[in-house]
Amino acid sequence: MSGTFMKGLTLTKVVDGDTVKIEIESKEESLRLCCLDTEESWAGGSKPVTNAGKLASKWAKEFFGVGEDGFPVDGDVIKIDVEFDTNDPVPECIKKHRGNYGRLICYVHKGGENYNLKAVENGWSPYFVKYGRSRLYHSEFLAHEAIAQSKVLAIWNPVTNEGGKSRNYNEMIPWWYLRDSVIQDYRRVGIQGGVQSVRLDYEDIVEAAKSGSDLAVLCDLQSGVNKWPGDGALIYAGSQQHKFNLWIPDRDSQSSQSILNLIDTRYSSRGRGYVYVSGKATLYPENDNGKPQIVLNDIKQLSDLPPSM
Repeated sequence: MSGTFMKGLTLTKVVDGDTVKIEIESKEESLRLCCLDTEESWAGGSKPVTNAGKLASKWAKEFFGVGEDGFPVDGDVIKIDVEFDTNDPVPECIKKHRGNYGRLICYVHKGGENYNLKAVENGWSPYFVKYGRSRLYHSEFLAHEAIAQSKVLAIWNPVTNEGGKSRNYNEMIPWWYLRDSVIQDYRRVGIQGGVQSVRLDYEDIVEAAKSGSDLAVLCDLQSGVNKWPGDGALIYAGSQQHKFNLWIPDRDSQSSQSILNLIDTRYSSRGRGYVYVSGKATLYPENDNGKPQIVLNDIKQLSDLPPSM
């Protein structure tokens, strides 16, 4: 299967090794490059800035032919092709292939080369499956990662970050594949069983909340509880682009304590992350500005497996 392409788009900036900006219909869009997680080149996030991150950013700018500041030089017009990880129509891809911060998630091609694969082949990123493996290039990513590791390139060479901060891939990669295994179950069985994805099926979730329908939703609880308003607990189970909450009332009750303990020990932080949440969807507050939510009253509303397994 090949993905949906948008060809001949103008590159406006290379931010770092896994993020670029382009122009779509006179609007600038940020792209988070699918299956890549290069190390950081600038401070401000939760991950450490590393020498490998700075070098990956430099390599990306050279690959795309921009200046050191990431912008095209002297009015150059740089054209690239964007490929999404499904073959849905373009408007649908633009709507649903977005990450937690609203950036489009995709592959980028320039001069006949898939940048995402080249970055892994050159050792600037591991094959990043934390949010699910590539539907289109899984075997290619595995092969390219193996090439980089066999040659001890970039992040796979301890010398690259020697004397500075680094990332522990021996710890992170198995955790990514644990999360990927849940996504594989969802793609293989969950979708057919009617499970909703906050990112992919958000409009359906909103409509279900308006009518008070029962739902099963795949949620990522890596961040655990986000707020403790009143006597309850609030979890932001969606994203900036797709607001969806889980509300746990009366947090000191035995049933709520069981739910909170399970989330804390099994799903949050470096746990499984993903969980199937079932229950009645409602809007809160109950008006046109309300956000969809499910109230958790019973530990049985949380499951590792989709309903049909």
